[in-house]
Amino acid sequence: AGVLLLAAVLIVRTGGRAARERIWAGMARESAHQLGTPLSSLAGWIELLDEKGDADVVRRATGQMRADLERLERIANRFERIGRDPRSEPVDARALVDRVAAYFRARVPTQSRSIDITVRHDDAELTVLGDPVLLEWAIEALAKNAVDALAGRGGTISLSTGRIDGGVRIRVADDGPGIPRELRMRVFEPGFSTKPAGWGIGLPLARRIVEGHGG
Repeated sequence: AGVLLLAAVLIVRTGGRAARERIWAGMARESAHQLGTPLSSLAGWIELLDEKGDADVVRRATGQMRADLERLERIANRFERIGRDPRSEPVDARALVDRVAAYFRARVPTQSRSIDITVRHDDAELTVLGDPVLLEWAIEALAKNAVDALAGRGGTISLSTGRIDGGVRIRVADDGPGIPRELRMRVFEPGFSTKPAGWGIGLPLARRIVEGHGG
């Protein structure tokens, strides 16, 4: 009877986990679909402004709109990748980290309570096989968490790459307050967040991506 009860509990837990995984994948793909229409509309407006506008302000506006459009397309592409097997293609880990660092440098405070973002590469070339879209997303999730941890206090975020046995190490570190010891086992739970307005999605997705690439 005990064995049967244990088997029943395991089946229920496994089924619940599979259901949650399907929900996450469905939510992501639906988000990608919902982003498609406004992206197409935005692209049309950019083309119209490029044809009709001559003022410097219009050119600056179209440049910003184009940058935002590219960003939204990348987001849609990321969500569309969830729930599918990761691609396996050569990825320059150094370029990946440099791109994430540049993105956040343009968006973090630089005056009062500034946040400094540093990058260090221990090797001249670091190429791995993986899905560049998903790997960049995982690094961004970690960097975003570091930015949030330093919000209002300032500090340094350090991104680094290096070789380890059997692969490449990509590290994101900050000198913020850290994670309370009693919460460290929960930070990768979907929906769990220590931030009042947090969704608890970034770190679980990062972990899922890393595990999908064999660690």
